[in-house]
Amino acid sequence: MIRILAGIDSTHYPNALRFLERLRFATASVHLMHVVETMLPETSFSGLGSDHPMTIAFEEMKRQGLVHLANAEETLRSSGYEVKRSITSGDPARCLIETAHEESADLIAVGSAQKGHWGSLFYGSVAKSLTAAANSSLLIAKSPPTSDEGLKAVLATDHSPYCNECIDRFFEFQMKGIRHVTVLTSLNPRDAHRIGKVLHEGEVEAMDSEHIRTATTSANAALCDRLNAQGIECDSIVSEESPQTAIASAMKVTSADLLILGAQGHSAWDRFRMGSLSNFQVVATPHNVLIIRA
Repeated sequence: MIRILAGIDSTHYPNALRFLERLRFATASVHLMHVVETMLPETSFSGLGSDHPMTIAFEEMKRQGLVHLANAEETLRSSGYEVKRSITSGDPARCLIETAHEESADLIAVGSAQKGHWGSLFYGSVAKSLTAAANSSLLIAKSPPTSDEGLKAVLATDHSPYCNECIDRFFEFQMKGIRHVTVLTSLNPRDAHRIGKVLHEGEVEAMDSEHIRTATTSANAALCDRLNAQGIECDSIVSEESPQTAIASAMKVTSADLLILGAQGHSAWDRFRMGSLSNFQVVATPHNVLIIRA
């Protein structure tokens, strides 16, 4: 059973719940969690007295949170998932990360708004913090799915060992609601040699760009075969554009509902070296993103 922790805020959570419904996990438990955002512990308000303005405001936020949780549970009623709900207070990202760790959650799902690249530099967000620090896989939903008959997704891969582990994990999630996947690999000049080296176990010195493209196309086709075996339609794109540009183009051309990435790295250096692609997609694009951690 896939264990899902869904962050229920006051605004964006419906998009995340719609994706959880439409992804149709074979078996899943969903913990709906609302965090009343405050810098003070809940016990601080009890010492102020019940008629203190801060106590009244805090209790009102809790009341509204309980309403959102009830609405969220109703939304998932027909999903077949096991659902429970809870409410706490503190920093939302920290509470979600700590609860996910305690419950060994496979996936954290949240709704989010696109702030843009510059906005993300100056304003924090729960999605940004989760991308940087969560060990669980992440679903960041910024808009509702648009496909009527099954979801369409772009799966970006560089065929690295870690990315292959993430893809294995993707299959373990057993999501029955994905109808079509476009497998995308960027073979821009900066990455082509590295990808060729991975595909040919280091014996790449004698390979030209055409051989690397052929090897990449074959690797994408093999992945498509795995997807076809699960009843998922599949095609492949090998692009010579940068990863960011290739993703933007593929998402537009395919009208995909979801971008699927494998990503690791939690330190600042790891995010610069390995996680900048997923971080950019989360904070600076309109794409709904499923980040798979192996």
